[in-house]
Amino acid sequence: MSPSRAAGHTAQPPDFSSRDFRATLGMFATGVTIVTARNDNGEPVGLTANSFNSVSLDPPLVLWSLAKAAGSMAVFANGRHYAIHVLASDQKALAERFAARGVDRWADVPFSEGVGGAPLLEGCAATFECFNRSQYTEGDHVIFVGEVERCARKPSASPLLFHGGRFYTEHPLQADTSAPQMPDDRFVGSYLGYLLGQANHAVYRGFENAIAAQGLTHIAWRVLAVLHDAALAASDSQGAVSVGCLARDVLSKQPTVTKLVQRMADDGLVALMADPSDQRRTLVTTTDEGRRIAAALIGQARAQESTLLSRWSAHEAETLKRHLQKLAAGQ
Repeated sequence: MSPSRAAGHTAQPPDFSSRDFRATLGMFATGVTIVTARNDNGEPVGLTANSFNSVSLDPPLVLWSLAKAAGSMAVFANGRHYAIHVLASDQKALAERFAARGVDRWADVPFSEGVGGAPLLEGCAATFECFNRSQYTEGDHVIFVGEVERCARKPSASPLLFHGGRFYTEHPLQADTSAPQMPDDRFVGSYLGYLLGQANHAVYRGFENAIAAQGLTHIAWRVLAVLHDAALAASDSQGAVSVGCLARDVLSKQPTVTKLVQRMADDGLVALMADPSDQRRTLVTTTDEGRRIAAALIGQARAQESTLLSRWSAHEAETLKRHLQKLAAGQ
């Protein structure tokens, strides 16, 4: 079935390529959905789609489209029901899996039974369980109109977005007016420097005992952490770092770090060597003992961070870190 066309009128031939058209469409940011159904054998079928939109409130109608050449076309064209899932920001991997070819899309994916037997995925921002009301063929796609028989949403979820060939998470442009507002003249509770200090105290409050238990100061811990990362990035697994670079990365003065790494060398945590390219410079690497302590503390730090951010969504935590990195870089 095809919709009626304006009599006697045709469009001009396009002056752009299919690639140009696709790239231009990519400038329109969309949500990401997975549409699921069951085939004649009762097996679950699903695919990722971003061509989803609302049609009507009364009756409740939605639409999505599928390429005529799609291998699952017969399943959706002949089936009576399907479910449309609006993905949450932490479901990027699921979106990629249901868009991939040659993989078992349903392996280890939990789901329940929806209206008409359509599989319902877990953890989505919203779901629409639809009766396959009508279909329209246009160009190389078929447009499916579904009549929603049941819908559900997860109010706390943030949506997964797609724009220009990449996935994104949303970030409100306006402040949340439902959050408590501080008086404009209240300096201590609103000044960025003070808030960052409070946040730093909250982060380290549950971790400083672990640092002290290893006989380290906060600066010594940061030295081991920086050297740990340098070793991961180095091809020779040593990752030697100059004292000057260490001082910059651990947020301390070079004379202080010079004395500190000497004490750490005496304790067997780091090794010191002259820079082959400049004998006046001292390079620092971790010893086996230093690497052992660093690995143990990093594991504890990650666990403590996970607990601290457990009430935050994945995209909130990612956004916080991204903005802190920009602030630290002076951007």
